[in-house]
Amino acid sequence: MIVACLALFVVSTGTSIAASHYLITSTKQIKPSVIKALKGAKGPRGQSVTGLTGPQGPKGDTGAAGAAGAAGATHVVKRFATATADSTLSGTIASCNPGEVATGGGTDWSSATGGAIPVVSYGQPAPFSMDNAVPTGWRGAVRNLNSPTGTVTALVWVICASP
Repeated sequence: MIVACLALFVVSTGTSIAASHYLITSTKQIKPSVIKALKGAKGPRGQSVTGLTGPQGPKGDTGAAGAAGAAGATHVVKRFATATADSTLSGTIASCNPGEVATGGGTDWSSATGGAIPVVSYGQPAPFSMDNAVPTGWRGAVRNLNSPTGTVTALVWVICASP
């Protein structure tokens, strides 16, 4: 056992001495001809992987003007709606006028009474559809977390645009 431990000590000491003595920490420790052989010869200037770069051609003519785009919205308005106070859920739809398109909206609560704890339940375009129907309003609702104590009133708004 003593011989085995001694052999292990000698082997590990020899390895650490060799590592510290022969460890390359700088390119100055490497023969210059070896470094040159590793780098290889430099290629000609201006040559890419696919070949030499040619001269740039002349600038082309300006293309024809495109067709005029559709007129954008010139009238934008924010419309509101409030729901009747309810002890559980209060919701309503804020609608745009005919000819207007809903571009966004939001839901909040305008009042809470009698210990009600209002939380916005949802807000979404109206009509809400997956077939890209043009929205004409915004639907929203507020829930009372402390129902049936107290009442909450939903406040819904819509941003409407028209040409």
